[in-house]
Amino acid sequence: MANDNYVGLTDAQIAAAASEVDPVLLAQGIELIHAEKEVPLRKALRYHWRAMAWSMFLSLALVMDGYDGAVSNAFFGLPSFVNTFGVVVNGKKGVPANWQSALQNVGIPGGFLGLFLCGWCQERFGSRKTYLGGMCFAILCVFLFVFANSLGMLLAAEAIAACAWAIFNTLTAAYAAEICPIQLRGYSTSFISMCWGMGSFIASGVDRGALNIQGNWGWRMAYAVQWAWPVPLAIAAFFAPESPWWLVRKGRIDDAKKVLNRISMKGYWEDRNIDAYIEVIKHTDVLERAQAKSGSFWEIWKGTNLRRTEIQMGVWACQVFSGTAMTAYAVEFLEDAGMSTTTAFNFGILINGMNLVGCLIDFVLMTRFGRRTLILCGLNVLALMLVLIGVFGSVTPTHATLQGIGACCAVINLAYHASVGPLTYTVAAEVPASRLRARSVAWGRASYTIMYNATAQLTPRMVSAVDWNWGAKAAYFWLGGNLGVTIWAFFRLPETRGLSYAEMEILFANRISARKFGHVKVHDEAAAGDAKFADPEGGDEADDKEKGVVYHNETVQQPQVAATLEG
Repeated sequence: MANDNYVGLTDAQIAAAASEVDPVLLAQGIELIHAEKEVPLRKALRYHWRAMAWSMFLSLALVMDGYDGAVSNAFFGLPSFVNTFGVVVNGKKGVPANWQSALQNVGIPGGFLGLFLCGWCQERFGSRKTYLGGMCFAILCVFLFVFANSLGMLLAAEAIAACAWAIFNTLTAAYAAEICPIQLRGYSTSFISMCWGMGSFIASGVDRGALNIQGNWGWRMAYAVQWAWPVPLAIAAFFAPESPWWLVRKGRIDDAKKVLNRISMKGYWEDRNIDAYIEVIKHTDVLERAQAKSGSFWEIWKGTNLRRTEIQMGVWACQVFSGTAMTAYAVEFLEDAGMSTTTAFNFGILINGMNLVGCLIDFVLMTRFGRRTLILCGLNVLALMLVLIGVFGSVTPTHATLQGIGACCAVINLAYHASVGPLTYTVAAEVPASRLRARSVAWGRASYTIMYNATAQLTPRMVSAVDWNWGAKAAYFWLGGNLGVTIWAFFRLPETRGLSYAEMEILFANRISARKFGHVKVHDEAAAGDAKFADPEGGDEADDKEKGVVYHNETVQQPQVAATLEG
C-alpha cells in the first residue's frame, strides 16, 4: 500500500513473502542494511575494501573495449593507416566514410550475441566462469587485428571481437552492483566508465606514438597492445569470489556466507548476524518473483519490469545522444579544418585525458549528490558546449576558433565523465530486479549498441571532408539529441542513491513516479516488530517535511501483521 508520504508492500508481495520469510531474522537484516547506509565512506571502504578491489580489478576488462573503439576511430587520421587503406578523393587521401561506418557497425551482430550470451551464461554459470570464458576468447580475437592485411579482414576482426567486448560490458556492471554494499555500489559501477576512459586515453597515447612509426607496424602495434590485459585478468577471475546474490538464488547459502566473509574486513561478521543479511537477499528475491517468476529475458517486458527496461534503455540513450559523439572524431575534423596533424593528435590526447579526470570528479560529486541530479546537470553542461562548438564551426576557421573547438571537446569529455558516462553504468546496474539484472543490463547495452551504431552511420559523414563536410557544425544536430534525452531524464529517471534493492522493488511495485522516488518512506511489512507507517525517528512528520528530511529506510511492522504472515 502507499500514499503521498509512505509506501509499503503490495498485496502480491505480501502474498509472496507470507510463506517464505522469517520475520524476526528479516527484521535484523533490515537493521543491518539501514546501519550500512549510515556508515561513512571511509569506514565503508575499510570494512569492504576487498569487495571494492575485486570489482575494480575485474572491471579493467572494459579498458580493452574503450581502447578498441578509440584506437580504431583515430586510425582514420593516422598516416600509416591511411596510406595502407585509404583512397584518393578530390585530391585528398582518406578512408571512405562507408568503410568507417562499416568498421564501427559490423560489430552489431557480434555485440548482440555477446550481450545475450552473457545474460544467459552469467545467470546459469555465474559471473566468474563467464568472465574466464570471455577472456580466453578475447586473447584469440587480438590475433585477427594484428595480422589483418585488408579492410575486409579488419571488418571480420571487429565483428568477432565485438562479442568479447560485449560480454564484459554486461558482466562487470552486474557483478559490481552485487559484490559491493550500498555505500560503495555507485563507486564500483562508475569505475567501469573510468576503465573505458583509461582505454581511450591509452589509445590516444599509442596513436600519438604511432605517428613516428613507419609502415604497417604503425597501426599493427596499436592493436598488439591489447594482449597486455587478458592474461592477468583471466588469472584474477580464476580466484575471484562469486556474487553472493547469485549464490543465494541458486540455493548455495553456505557458499554465499563464505563469500561475504571473504569480501569483508576480517572479523566484520563476528558481531553481526550474517544469516540476517542472507535473509534480506532471500527476501528481495521473493519480492522479485512476484513480478518475475522464471527470470527469463521475456520477463523484463512484463509488469513493473517493463518500466525498469524503459529506464535501462533511456539511460543508455543519454550516453548516445548527449553529444559526446563529436569528440570521437575531433582529430579528424580538426585536421580537416586546418590544424596540423601533430597538434590535432595532441588535442586528442587532451580530450581523452579528460575521461579519467572526469571520473575522478564524479567520485567526489557522488558523495554529495544523487545519480539523477548529476545526470541532469551533466546533460545541461554538454548542451552549452555543443552550442559553442556549433558557433565556432559556423565562422571562418582561425587558430583561435580551432583552439576553442578543441577546448570545448575537452570540456564535453570532462563533464560527460563526471556525470552521464559513469552514472549510466550505476543506474543501469541498480535499477533491474536482481534475478533479472544480468539479462536486463544485457538488453540495455544491446539497445545502446543499436542507437550508437545508428548514429555512427551519421557522425563520420557529418565531419568528413569527403562527405557532408559539416565539421564542427554537426554540434547543432547533437544539441537536438541532447535536449531530447534531457527531457526524458527529467520526467522518467528515478533517484536510486541510498536505496536497497528491496526498497527499489517496493517502490517500483507501487508505481512511484520518478520525481518522487527519493521522497517517500519505504516500509517492509514482512518483518516482525514493525510500527507500521510510524515516523522512524519518533519525531513529527510535518516538521521533518519542512526540514527537507528524506527517509530511505525499511522499518519493520506490527507484531499482529507478522503473526498473520507466519500463519
